[in-house]
Amino acid sequence: MIFDTFSKLSTPPLVFVWLGDRFPEWMKSALLMNQHLSAVDTILISNSAAGHVLGFKHQIFLEDFYLSPAALNVRLAEQNPRFRNGFWGKTTERFFVLKQFMDKFSVSACFHAEIDNLIFDISKLSTSIDKIGRGFFCPRDAINRGIASLVYVNEKEALNALLSLAADKSHSLDNDMYLLGHLLQTSATFYSLPTENLFAERECTSWTPVDSALLAGIFDAAAIGQFLFGIDPRNTGPLLFNRFENENCGYDLKALTYEINVPKKSFAVIRKTDGLRVNLYNLHIHSKLFKQLSDPNRLAQILNRTNNGRKTLMILNLHNNILFKKIAAVWHKLLRIVAI
Repeated sequence: MIFDTFSKLSTPPLVFVWLGDRFPEWMKSALLMNQHLSAVDTILISNSAAGHVLGFKHQIFLEDFYLSPAALNVRLAEQNPRFRNGFWGKTTERFFVLKQFMDKFSVSACFHAEIDNLIFDISKLSTSIDKIGRGFFCPRDAINRGIASLVYVNEKEALNALLSLAADKSHSLDNDMYLLGHLLQTSATFYSLPTENLFAERECTSWTPVDSALLAGIFDAAAIGQFLFGIDPRNTGPLLFNRFENENCGYDLKALTYEINVPKKSFAVIRKTDGLRVNLYNLHIHSKLFKQLSDPNRLAQILNRTNNGRKTLMILNLHNNILFKKIAAVWHKLLRIVAI
């Protein structure tokens, strides 16, 4: 059982949180890839109803320790509560889970990532961050938005500040990105992690990130993973291509090349003009196409085509096309008539 192993963890663990009652199809591939590539102990916290992830070593059930905001008489501000079964409420609630997990199991520091990320070797990263300060470390893609694709917490009081803000009804910050953005602007215990802005060779006028040299790498808030592997199929039409350009991207991603080294559990981003090579700690895979990425040949093909300036058709997204749905509905209706 995971409960007996915390004392044996040599580095802060990487914690994933899933609040749904069912695991999506892509999730197992994502977890197993991260269990290998992150080079640290990985933990999944989820509902028992969702079951076990075969092959994933460390899993904890929410029922064993967690009290939800509702049980604590806390009402979270939520953007569009009907959207995808309360998606925005869950993105904020995960931090309540993370804080209670750290309290329950006496975990003083941990990484946390959204499950649709690939995390590359972070085994030495906590040591570097701990030398910088104590608090909550998070990438951002705008002055008012933090993106918790991969974060590090080494001070639980910083988490308390986030939870207090989430429970405060006096503001209009209605999702976790804007809660984090507010704290990154106003709190000395919230630190901005460096992103692709590093390549722009100019100071970020809106905020000052932690020096990437101190961390030996940068982080993907959202833009790099979207560029390489596309956006969420639910947000696009019948053909999903990569090379998507996020409006908040901090650099022209077409001016970079991308290299993965699976044996070394690393990913590098290289500027074409001068060969500047930078380690990347995570890729935010909005498209959720982890089965494709677990195939070395397919992954190499996508990266090679991207590096050569070519788009790749990631999937035929017909199930998300309105016209296709209408045709399918008519077809099924005709089949029922014929059957009668």
